Amino acid sequence: MPGCLSYVAAVDAAEPDIVWVTEVWESAAAHAASLSLPAVQVAIAVGRPLIAEFEARYETSPLGGIGIPAD
Repeated sequence: MPGCLSYVAAVDAAEPDIVWVTEVWESAAAHAASLSLPAVQVAIAVGRPLIAEFEARYETSPLGGIGIPAD
């Protein structure tokens, strides 16, 4: 997706029914814009019935990493 620097989906090591998704975006605006893309709308529609609940949502500020430009 334009503006997405990293997207990782991982199964929780202790709870195999829990999936963690971590995304790094160039900006909040880039993330918001991605939600209007037709492919993303389809993925949301397909994925939504598979999601039992969202327990928490966290926002962080990456300090750097492979593929992540330093501020």
